[in-house]
Amino acid sequence: MLHSRGGWHGCEIMPKQTLLQPDLTKKPPRYPKSDLARKVELYSSAYRLAWEQISSTERREQPKIPLRIHESIRRQLKAGETDAHIIAFEALKEALVTEPHY
Repeated sequence: MLHSRGGWHGCEIMPKQTLLQPDLTKKPPRYPKSDLARKVELYSSAYRLAWEQISSTERREQPKIPLRIHESIRRQLKAGETDAHIIAFEALKEALVTEPHY
């Protein structure tokens, strides 16, 4: 039923919602470009070194190998490792560990 003021009887009008605007005064933390570029190069080199050591048969049998290598390399980079060969070797050890069968 319409109320005498033109609204529905018993219904309240929702307050006008305002759109939340991001605070543009705050900037996300940034790494210096040289540090970021170094980490990208290190990641790329370590991934390539690890990937080249895995046979195509192992790649087919264990489809999660790329994800495991990726996770291992990221973890090592966050820990501060700086040698691509060591990173690749550790990533291979972690990626090629067979999953336990229950």
